[in-house]
Amino acid sequence: MFPSNHAVYIKALYKQVLAEGALFFDDRARIYIRNTARRAFKDYRSCQDVERVKSKIKETRKYLHRLEKANRGNQKSALKVLEEVYGRKGKTRHGLLYPYLHAHQPANKTINGPEPFVAHVPRTAPPPALCPPLCSLITQHLGKKLEPELPIPPYKPLHPGRKANLLWRHRSMLLERVSVPLPFEIVCELEYKAGAPMTHPLTCSKLVTGGPRWDDFYSGLTSVVNMILHLQPTITSKMKPWAPFARKQVLLKSPYENKCPGSLLEYLEPVGISEKDNTNLFRYTNRQIHRLYKKLLQQIPLINAIYSDQLWEQRSYTITKSQWVPQGVTKVLDDIPSSQVIETTLLSTKKKHIRRS
Repeated sequence: MFPSNHAVYIKALYKQVLAEGALFFDDRARIYIRNTARRAFKDYRSCQDVERVKSKIKETRKYLHRLEKANRGNQKSALKVLEEVYGRKGKTRHGLLYPYLHAHQPANKTINGPEPFVAHVPRTAPPPALCPPLCSLITQHLGKKLEPELPIPPYKPLHPGRKANLLWRHRSMLLERVSVPLPFEIVCELEYKAGAPMTHPLTCSKLVTGGPRWDDFYSGLTSVVNMILHLQPTITSKMKPWAPFARKQVLLKSPYENKCPGSLLEYLEPVGISEKDNTNLFRYTNRQIHRLYKKLLQQIPLINAIYSDQLWEQRSYTITKSQWVPQGVTKVLDDIPSSQVIETTLLSTKKKHIRRS
């Protein structure tokens, strides 16, 4: 049975999440937080499992605590929010990865999968082949091999079932770690938010690199669009301009706090926004915002133009990074042919560090 003040606390928690999400500086993050909160609270409105509801309350309060820290100037928390919004982890990442695995496939690939190692034993079937763009992302950006090194037993051949399990485990590891490109329009937008001039010749909009076009790659997939609706290029034009607003409501104490003493719930209780904070809300400077977007761009791979009808064609893809990503001295000197210039430059930088220390 739920406590008597359960409904009141859930409504207060929901309003607090929406309020903190509306204070975040990124426009697409505000849409994502609002849509995610609405969907989560709607899905568990009729749930009668008390333990399940308590677990979801704990997750929501952890997320609310992260939003509060991000809105008060914690750049590490702000970067984590941006990583989730732009598909470096979470459900947005799964939505971006879905077309590479299940959509835009030729008819023969969807019907005829790989043959099992043992005839009429489906569990011995190896994982299906990956499309060329995803293979390039794994080998060039992730730095992993497409196939694992299978063990060689000394006295008998490797069992087909174990061989299939090892191949599937390696495939799962690759898909969990691989970073997926964003739509081309979103990459151009992120570079502009990172401080890149729109007319610069090295931007993705001029080089025409970054990722697939939204209308060609994602717009026709209804289930995927629902997961990454906040990444639709034209959705921000329907929003009102960002304006900070104050909330004087403080979140009530959890009705489950006394029933589970010593848990994380009592340490992650959001404190809300006090009246003193309403008069002087924290605002990120342009320099801080540019740095956050540059750190985010560092995790996003860029790829040649990908079209849905050419996804499974055997083509070579080059994986690069944005020109607005912070780069070290060795990366900048990669284009210099003279090894003597590289050695002298690196030596001078080492001497400078020694003098400063």
